[in-house]
Amino acid sequence: MHIPITDQIALTEFRISDKTACVERIGEREIYEGALRIPYPYTAEHYDEWLNIVDELTRRYGEPVHFAIREGEELIGSIGFDGLTKGHKAEIGYWLAKPWWGRGIMTAVVGVACRYAFRQWNLVRITAHVFEFNLASARVLEKNGFEFEGLLRKHYLKDGQFLNSRLFALVR
Repeated sequence: MHIPITDQIALTEFRISDKTACVERIGEREIYEGALRIPYPYTAEHYDEWLNIVDELTRRYGEPVHFAIREGEELIGSIGFDGLTKGHKAEIGYWLAKPWWGRGIMTAVVGVACRYAFRQWNLVRITAHVFEFNLASARVLEKNGFEFEGLLRKHYLKDGQFLNSRLFALVR
């Protein structure tokens, strides 16, 4: 599978050979702090577990629902859909390696991924949870037409702290 974003950026399936790049890039503290489900420190074992989850979800749905973001052949991030109910809804999640921040890549990736999800799975709603302090991620969603639906107070427990989550949705 190959979903083009730009001439250089595309979505593909994950590969076993992505392990080293993934562990190195997702291991940045800032990525962990802004993410809902990424462990820290991130290890090769975490990647193996992740790849097993991705494979299981691909089998369950008959197609990938989580994608590697690549510049050329290089893994630079990830985007995927959890809680997929075809014909109804899914929740989007994503991360991008720090050297690629601030270049509009994630905004473009989210836009293409959402159009793909609406078309491929006949969705009517895509949601996203963003920690209240993660303004960059909220801006990516807003640039793609997501609307703020509410603040979920103390919705997540991370590192012993209750964190507020901003709920965004894109409705067809």
